[in-house]
Amino acid sequence: MAFAMNKNNGGGQEKRRSPLAGWLGKKNDPDADEMPAMDVAGGLDRALRNRRAVVDETPYEEQENPVREALSAIEAALYAIDRVRDILEQACEVALSAKDVEEVGGRALLAESYDELRLSINEALDKIDPRAAVLIGKGQRHIDVTLGGRARYSVSPIRLDVSEKGLDLPPPVDAFASYDEIDNVLDQLDKALGHADRAAGSYCRDAQYLIARMKADLTNNAA
Repeated sequence: MAFAMNKNNGGGQEKRRSPLAGWLGKKNDPDADEMPAMDVAGGLDRALRNRRAVVDETPYEEQENPVREALSAIEAALYAIDRVRDILEQACEVALSAKDVEEVGGRALLAESYDELRLSINEALDKIDPRAAVLIGKGQRHIDVTLGGRARYSVSPIRLDVSEKGLDLPPPVDAFASYDEIDNVLDQLDKALGHADRAAGSYCRDAQYLIARMKADLTNNAA
């Protein structure tokens, strides 16, 4: 399961992955898609905050840039996905603990705790950075970036609320009355974690491409 994460205690050198992979519990997943060896977090910081160190620009030229705006939205979305994943992992812990409870009443209390965590995902998404909301919250839309000439790049939204079109996490209708329901909830949580991880991976790849494109453009402008 995606929430059964293992620590790497071996002495061998681990494949270099995006530093964001560690946030999302994918660092040691042998089945995860390998990402290019690129410092995404550092690249975002340099691309968004240190452009003047690459090329001397006037204040007018520092105004809104489509690539920078897209990178800002991706960065905000990745932090929001991190928060969603934290809640999912807490929900996993609650559901797992319910499997050790024999009393139906005790499991019902844990089902309430689980449902509160489940609903808190939507609450968290209602409060996220508006730039992230465009990609993973309400009012989703593609972010289309003009790269020069007629070239365009589109960053696609990925829904992360608890609805069927998002994480698909229904409420525990039987209040954990049976262990089968708990197992079903754990399976749903595992799929939801995978959905969140795929969203983060997709946005990492978008960021990598846009960072590389921005670096190339800045280098050409400085020449």
